[in-house]
Amino acid sequence: MRKISPLLLLLAAAPLFAAPKPPPAPAKLPNFFNETMNFRIIWKGIPAGDVTMRTRTDGDKFININARVNSLAAVHGIYYVQGVFASKWNHVTRTPVIAYEEAYQGDAYQRRKFRFGAGKVNVDKNEKKFQEHSYPHSDTLKGEWKENYDVSTKGGYQDLMGAFYQVRSTGRIPNVGEVLKVPVLPAGARRSLILKVLGREKRNDVPFFGSREIIHVKSALVDDANNKTQSGSNMFFNTQSQIEMWITADADFVPVKIWTEVPYLGTAFILLENYSQP
Repeated sequence: MRKISPLLLLLAAAPLFAAPKPPPAPAKLPNFFNETMNFRIIWKGIPAGDVTMRTRTDGDKFININARVNSLAAVHGIYYVQGVFASKWNHVTRTPVIAYEEAYQGDAYQRRKFRFGAGKVNVDKNEKKFQEHSYPHSDTLKGEWKENYDVSTKGGYQDLMGAFYQVRSTGRIPNVGEVLKVPVLPAGARRSLILKVLGREKRNDVPFFGSREIIHVKSALVDDANNKTQSGSNMFFNTQSQIEMWITADADFVPVKIWTEVPYLGTAFILLENYSQP
């Protein structure tokens, strides 16, 4: 029998004993998955409130998003705004897990809990109507409504905060004239958030940043059932008017200025006051 060279045996066995290949490096997450944004609400040239929005990664799949809206006591006697918003979002599948919204705006109160599952979301909702738009509210209500129901999420429907990060995580800046249609669930109903890019320019008056290239975006909600424009909405206000935004034209896609017409108040501006990433 012909002997096999020990050298050949060693070379043949080498792959079995070779050091294992290191696993591929995980993809770098966008910086805005860990960020804090502070906004100032301006009404008629005076500070009227503030907004804080914070996002943090949770394990290797999720981000937790929290926002708080606070109107100052100086405007409580005219029009009361207060709210908390939270969402847990799977950034791997780009789908929502749970969401919570509780907001006072004028004479209205809404609390909504969203529990997302396979192809549907369970919505638990409580709404109230007060006698007045100011605060404190009287104990006598105009009405109160409670509902619990399931809504189909087929087509990618999710809460507004999750949708905001879905748009940001696409990794691309939309072109001027481009229209984006994002399926959302404001107040637990299926709608489409329409975003139209009106312009792109370098400006020297960008809140917090000073000089920065921005895109100018207008948004509106459309009722998918009859294709009619509904009350506009962003993460913080419900309003009859469309909402306009300046957003940085870079990888972070930071909203730096938001403005809209608020009932009984007129034009309100939400201006970025501070932005940080840990």
